[in-house]
Amino acid sequence: MIKRFFHIVLLSLVCISISEAQVKPKKPVYNDGPYLFFKNNQIVAQWMENTEFRQKIFDKGAPVSVPSAVCPDFKINQQAIKEGFKVDPRINFETDAKIAALSDVHGQYPVFVKLLQAHGIIDENNNWSFGNGHFVIVGDIFDRGDQVTEILWLIHKLEQQAPKSQGKVHFLLGNHEVMVLTGDDRYIHRKYRYTMALLKRPLATILAKDTYLGMWLRSKPLAITINNMAFVHGGFSELLLEKTGNLKKINQLGKTFIDTPGEKMEADSLLSFLNTMQGPLWYRGYFDENLTGKRDADKILKKLDVDHIVVGHTSHEAIISIHNNRIIGVDSSIKFGKKGEILLVEDGNFFRGTIFGEKLKL
Repeated sequence: MIKRFFHIVLLSLVCISISEAQVKPKKPVYNDGPYLFFKNNQIVAQWMENTEFRQKIFDKGAPVSVPSAVCPDFKINQQAIKEGFKVDPRINFETDAKIAALSDVHGQYPVFVKLLQAHGIIDENNNWSFGNGHFVIVGDIFDRGDQVTEILWLIHKLEQQAPKSQGKVHFLLGNHEVMVLTGDDRYIHRKYRYTMALLKRPLATILAKDTYLGMWLRSKPLAITINNMAFVHGGFSELLLEKTGNLKKINQLGKTFIDTPGEKMEADSLLSFLNTMQGPLWYRGYFDENLTGKRDADKILKKLDVDHIVVGHTSHEAIISIHNNRIIGVDSSIKFGKKGEILLVEDGNFFRGTIFGEKLKL
């Protein structure tokens, strides 16, 4: 009886231990950042390392660095900080070089890197290797995935490197960039909840207009043209073009929209229109045959004075072309973290670049 009693007690203790382990889940291990803030002519770098808060203050003129394990592609110095806030006023570009475009990466850093390496945009060390080419990110780096900040700093690094080879990186804002910057964080990965808790501020404040990444993001346009192609995240509806007239006006509205309080937004019909389903960030009409047929596409192209429109936002299994390449959708569902494609334009020909390095004629 005594022996049986001890067996029962031992079994009970094991069950309690298992139960406690189930009640108290293991703390996740996250790295995030860095986020750069300005205080008294100094740079305050804050980041999350192994789900712990870290901070370091850098004097003016000193190189800014964080552990590579936190962000492998973070590389910046004080001179770059000064130059990073310069906004390129151009929205129309001409080039004889190759062009590459993708969209809706949504924090999927490994797929993003693999695609760029497979098609010579970056080398094995994630440095620019696209020569004088133009690389376009058609919005939506933010939300869903857990490596948004890593992608942002990689794009930032490539932006600094590309001009040395006469190349150019174009990062266009998508609806998810604008959502996060305006305080809508419903789609963020839970990792960024830890970031907010450790930094003791909401994500919109971490990326406010007086922070480094906040300033950098606000310098980005909604739409550009390269040669005879227009790029925008959602699309250009006929109503949008009737209301705005051109890309310059659309970009001006985009910059104003982000930091306009809600009550002022509602009072401005043109500004509030930007965030509707007919606006450039949310439009999906190109892929609904009832909304945009060939004739409608031709009217929009004529209004923009281009031959092709490249958009993201509407997800597909692969890059999709409609109306004889008049409209090209480059949201190839990278957001699921398994595969994706990149649009390649060479000598006027369009190709789908797969994650395995294949080039397939579009």
